[in-house]
Amino acid sequence: MNVSPNRKGYLQFKWLIGCMLLVLWLQGNLFFGGTARAEDTPKIEIQSEIGFGAANVKQSTWTPVKITLHNKGNADLSGDLVIQVAHPNGNKDFSYAKLVELPKDSTKVISMLIPGFPYSNVNNTISFYEKSVKSGKKVALDGKTNLEAFPIPKETLQVGVLARDVDTMNFLSLLNQSGKKLNLIHLKQTEMPLEALGLDSFDVLVLNDFASDTLTKDQVQAIQQWTQRGGALIIGGGAGYSKTAAPFSSASPVTYQGTQTVTDLSELAKMGEKELAFGSPFTISKAALVNGAEAIVSDQTIPIYARSSYGNGHVDYVAYDLSLNPLASWNGNTRLWEQLLAGPIERANAYNLNQARYGGDSFWEMNEALDYYPSLQPPKLAQLALVLLVYAVIVGPILYFILRRLDRREWAWYIIPLVAIVTSFGIFQFGATNRASSMAQSFSTLTLNGSGSGIKQSMISVFLPKGGDLELKLPDKGAASPFLQSEVYPNLQLSGRSEFVFRQDQDSSSLVGLQDIAYSSIAKIAKNDEQPVAFGKLDYTITDLSVNGVKGEVTNHTTKDLTNVAILVNQSYLNVGDLKAGAAVSFNTAGSVTVSNGKNYGQLAFPYPITSKMLDNGRHQRALLNTFMQRNFKVAGGFTPMIIGWFRDQTSLPITSSGSVPTEQLTLVSQEMKLNYVTSDGRIVIPSKAIVPTLADNHLKMSALQFRDGPFMQMGGGDVTLVYTLPPLSGANYQKMEMTGDPNPEVTLELWNAQTNAWEPLAMKASQSWEGDKLQPYITEGKSIRMKATTILNNTMFRMPSVSLEGSVKR
Repeated sequence: MNVSPNRKGYLQFKWLIGCMLLVLWLQGNLFFGGTARAEDTPKIEIQSEIGFGAANVKQSTWTPVKITLHNKGNADLSGDLVIQVAHPNGNKDFSYAKLVELPKDSTKVISMLIPGFPYSNVNNTISFYEKSVKSGKKVALDGKTNLEAFPIPKETLQVGVLARDVDTMNFLSLLNQSGKKLNLIHLKQTEMPLEALGLDSFDVLVLNDFASDTLTKDQVQAIQQWTQRGGALIIGGGAGYSKTAAPFSSASPVTYQGTQTVTDLSELAKMGEKELAFGSPFTISKAALVNGAEAIVSDQTIPIYARSSYGNGHVDYVAYDLSLNPLASWNGNTRLWEQLLAGPIERANAYNLNQARYGGDSFWEMNEALDYYPSLQPPKLAQLALVLLVYAVIVGPILYFILRRLDRREWAWYIIPLVAIVTSFGIFQFGATNRASSMAQSFSTLTLNGSGSGIKQSMISVFLPKGGDLELKLPDKGAASPFLQSEVYPNLQLSGRSEFVFRQDQDSSSLVGLQDIAYSSIAKIAKNDEQPVAFGKLDYTITDLSVNGVKGEVTNHTTKDLTNVAILVNQSYLNVGDLKAGAAVSFNTAGSVTVSNGKNYGQLAFPYPITSKMLDNGRHQRALLNTFMQRNFKVAGGFTPMIIGWFRDQTSLPITSSGSVPTEQLTLVSQEMKLNYVTSDGRIVIPSKAIVPTLADNHLKMSALQFRDGPFMQMGGGDVTLVYTLPPLSGANYQKMEMTGDPNPEVTLELWNAQTNAWEPLAMKASQSWEGDKLQPYITEGKSIRMKATTILNNTMFRMPSVSLEGSVKR
């Protein structure tokens, strides 16, 4: 077949183009395929460890992560190590980033802090980005690139032990058999964090027969700051006390004076309620109490167990080596340490019960408060109605009349849409007049320790009218996270996009990057300050104490003028007004308001608006106070006496690029009142409701606690022991006890008789009293009153009786 020259040229041209495309495809495939393989070739080996040892993390506390990176490539690397985590509230993910310099063939261990979640292979991932997470290329990692950890409930008492003997304090595990939740972790020196928040998951830290001088300076400082933040540090004694306590001697409740031997410790035996026999002399350390310290247990003049406050926490001293027999294997340890650790146990259990009673740490109320900006109010309905009325009049009769006069009624097809667009734009501009710029608000609690400083926790919301990206620098060093609901569930999955990037670089631990924020949105952040804040204290004196109330005076020795100062004592609320720095005010709680429900404090202090038209000026304070009180309720309801006050600041959050975000800061200041129930003339007066009972043994099939005009319990089938722990008053001689309560024929009550070691029936009355010799059998060791409540019904309500006591101190 003959092919025309034109046709032949056309075919040759097509063949040439096809060959060129084939060559380009092959080159491109080789190039991009080679590139992909190069990128996929792992350059960094990775290993990770979360928590301490068993990969268990305590819920809602800061948890340390150690990641080991080995650069096996041929070039130095520098970039961001990133842990990306799924958001438990169902929002976009959030990430923690740290800049890492990784020379070739080097190995580095990087420590980071993340929230205490249940971690799995679907809710987190670890990545490395060259240069930065924002603009760098992801480097392939060789190894497991996610964390796995199992949650420990927040109400579990977690005890860390740093000791030479790995079996030290193992007897504490027996507390689980008495209904307590306890997790014991034996620590290694290499596991000790370099920052206080790395120890956040521990309630108690025990040092025993350990060479503490081998700890680094940062590790010692971390333990000290952890204790100041509210931890309980226990230092074991005996022959090894001096080497154990050396870095912490300034905080110790005792001055070391050497060792001595004993053949019995009768006071310990009494507390443990078991016989304690020594087959041979036993070595203990000899010490003297420092000023302000308290001997919890003493043998004549020798402190056996002593305690002193240290910031918001306390340091305890034990006179013997906690790993040595016969004490280490003594069967009285369960009862003994249940009492010695009563404070931490109470706080851990209170968290669980308060969650059940009041919801997830007042999350929803506080979440709505963070959303509420008084200046971001929508246009009033009347104004919008007026605008729509004007629009209707213009588009209707006026426009029709004008177009009719002009004989251009067909123009309506153009003019009416144009007027609608202009009107809509005007309404939008009117509504957006107060939403044109970024703004922020910060709600903080500052818990003072009475010695000049306090611990600060903050919740921050940032309003971004145009959305987008922003990097903020939060004040003071600490750890931050999104504002999270306390309960976290393990069925979370990564969305693939992070809304927050929290940087944990050495000098930039408070940088927070907000990414791809939606238009006109609010970003919410929670932050824990690591170091105590210097702020001053609230001094108070008690001038009169009676069974009905307390009289006294409060002086503001802080750096701020305080508003709405209130005294919370004996489960009542008394507002004493504003108090300028340096000023004093008197108070008398006899006429104060008794709180009938656990969440009424916010309503008492900052009532809801009377009508829906009124601006809710107390919304922020009410939410913050309710959240704070919920965290501080005891197991059976009620709270430790305290003083609270408020102050506001106009401040700003710096933006790393340039400028700042104006910030309204609201702070709730609180300080515990340590009431001395001994008057100047030696009388003892413990007011009604000052002592809220704790639950020593709960054998009920069902129980739920509430606090409404005092503590009460919903009981179901079984018995529970209530312990009214009396203040530790040396030489106390109680002469009168009055008990008030609601008689309930469905509940059988018994009082423990310490002289006969038996339970005695108690017929509950609205009010009854014991005096003199009739009272003494019911004061166990001068320290507590024990009551047992029993029911055979599946559901009955029982109000816990309240007690008041009077007596005198033996001089």
